[in-house]
Amino acid sequence: MSHSERVEVLVLLTVGDDAIVVVPARDDREVRMPSAVIAGDAGIPVGELPGRRFAATWTQVADREYTLGEFVLLNDPRV
Repeated sequence: MSHSERVEVLVLLTVGDDAIVVVPARDDREVRMPSAVIAGDAGIPVGELPGRRFAATWTQVADREYTLGEFVLLNDPRV
């Protein structure tokens, strides 16, 4: 059975097609994932991800396995 919650995350940087995401609510755990997933959810270009904060869904899918999804940009300077 999976457990989900909303958390705030920070995209530190992008490396190739991946983003390095930090999850402060989870002891600053770093997650490497496709940049295109975050950009697609948030509706911004991949090049604008580094340094941005997002709300995301943190889902436990196995004992020590987690996923992030449903990214929403926080403090969007474009609005």
